[in-house]
Amino acid sequence: MAPTKHSVAILIFDQVELLDFAGPFEVFSSARLGAAGQDRLMDVFTVAETVERVTCRNGLVVHPAFSLDNCPPVDILVVPGGYGTRTAVNRPELINWIADRSKKSALTTSVCTGSFLLAQAGLLSNKAATTHWASIERMQQDYPEVEVKEKIRWVDAGDVITSAGVSAGIDMALHVLARLYGPEIAATTARNIEYDYWA
Repeated sequence: MAPTKHSVAILIFDQVELLDFAGPFEVFSSARLGAAGQDRLMDVFTVAETVERVTCRNGLVVHPAFSLDNCPPVDILVVPGGYGTRTAVNRPELINWIADRSKKSALTTSVCTGSFLLAQAGLLSNKAATTHWASIERMQQDYPEVEVKEKIRWVDAGDVITSAGVSAGIDMALHVLARLYGPEIAATTARNIEYDYWA
């Protein structure tokens, strides 16, 4: 039986940290069945509040594939972090969209300070989670209902997975692959993208 193909929406916004979303995008879009497989196991795309161009942290400009209004159904939602999360947490339409999509998705994930958007949406209440090391104390103060974990690459809380900063999003994405398709697929993907840290 062929493995189930999953759709992955990666949220982007102004001042998003580039590797926070590009790392998971690369992992998920590189996942294949077998070392020389041609068929993608995941359909990966970006989504933003509008389809206008998004300026990432450090200036790279990205054109999102979908807006919040026309984003198709997804199995996995990825919410990256970056400096832009500091204002994004105060945009109710975005936070409500994340909360609503998480109910319809099998898995909601975050990278770095994207966890603040999940916490603001109520998705981390009474759950273990992590974030960028420099934002641990702020998360503890702002969201005391979250069991904040330190010095860990990712935290799997069942239907929600959070990761630490920047490159940790790659580890989190590989963990998702291992969870959905098995450790061999995850290891093959890591090898194909020459990511040696993950084992």
